[in-house]
Amino acid sequence: MSSYITRHDTKMSNTQKESIPELTHLQFVVLDALGGNKRRGKELRENLATLGVKKSGPAFYQLMARLEEARFVKGWYEQEIIDGQIIKERHYQLLGNGIKAINQMKDFYRNRVTTNTFAPALG
Repeated sequence: MSSYITRHDTKMSNTQKESIPELTHLQFVVLDALGGNKRRGKELRENLATLGVKKSGPAFYQLMARLEEARFVKGWYEQEIIDGQIIKERHYQLLGNGIKAINQMKDFYRNRVTTNTFAPALG
């Protein structure tokens, strides 16, 4: 996931290159929702659901495992005892590589905002 695809943009000089973002839109939303806070997986899933991103438990934790493998987030378990039951909860924190990837994606799209006005085609 750390490889970049480099391209020339017609608006850029010959010496400037810009990288295509390495995050998918879903990964971006997850990292952005995580923000600078340490969060429980359950809390993060609830936050994402309010944004319209609804993933099953297995799909969510698989996504988070991929983000951990890419070193965008750090994940760990914390243990609590509730009503005599030992509960292990997964927690997450955004890492420097994740911040860098979010900022790269924001810059990539920010640089493409134009003043063009688009109208529907008449057909």
